[in-house]
Amino acid sequence: MADLYFWASKLVGFFLEPLHALGLMTGLTLVTLSRWRPRARRSGVLCLLVSWVLLGALPLWHTLLGTLEQQKVRPTTLPDQIAGIIVLGGALDSGGIHQQHGVVALNSAAERMTEALTLMRIYPNVPVVFSGYSGELRPRGASEAHLALQFFDETWGSTDRIILEDQSRNTVENARYTEALIADLSPHPWLLVTSAFHMPRAHAIFSDTRLTTIPYPVDYRSMHPSDSRWFNLLDGATLATLLIHEWVGLTVYRVFQSD
Repeated sequence: MADLYFWASKLVGFFLEPLHALGLMTGLTLVTLSRWRPRARRSGVLCLLVSWVLLGALPLWHTLLGTLEQQKVRPTTLPDQIAGIIVLGGALDSGGIHQQHGVVALNSAAERMTEALTLMRIYPNVPVVFSGYSGELRPRGASEAHLALQFFDETWGSTDRIILEDQSRNTVENARYTEALIADLSPHPWLLVTSAFHMPRAHAIFSDTRLTTIPYPVDYRSMHPSDSRWFNLLDGATLATLLIHEWVGLTVYRVFQSD
């Protein structure tokens, strides 16, 4: 069932990406346009043009993303005692890059890893759990967990504190497998590190485990609408993809979790 859910989520996710969805809609519209009545033709073309314009309207997406990112904020004062730090995967690029070049490549979510190093200095004696195998349909090369191990070895100089959870492919599995690995280690709360846009969903899912977690969001993507450019199709599609992925992911989780 877990495999079916994973494959289904990837298939649905492909068509939910705004550029994919609008590209498909545009293609179907152009192919069938000659069969439409003149008024329907004009309406269809106008709807497509408006959709493309809205997709590139950056102030809209920065506003919506900012609302999502502010749902879970960093604690103003960190607790004196924690059980450890949980870092969710997603910041390490494809294992295929490591396979080809032998280096650990970080992607746009790199702050999940770099902020973890800051927290390791603040809490020098607690374990650090890295959770993630791969979110790709066909993983290549080393898993995210083992790339993370190399990252901490090269940046921190030691992997003694690192605990690897190297099976999970999505956030639900992050929570499930991490719980099985560390739930009995300490009664103190764990700092949960992931991207700010991902934190509402991640914290909701981890809250359904035996673990007590404190959100520590990183990797903020939104800015004040007045500070952003007014139109950029690629940037707009990127922000919209993040929003849709999180909205749909949390909704689906709540539906299945309530069964």
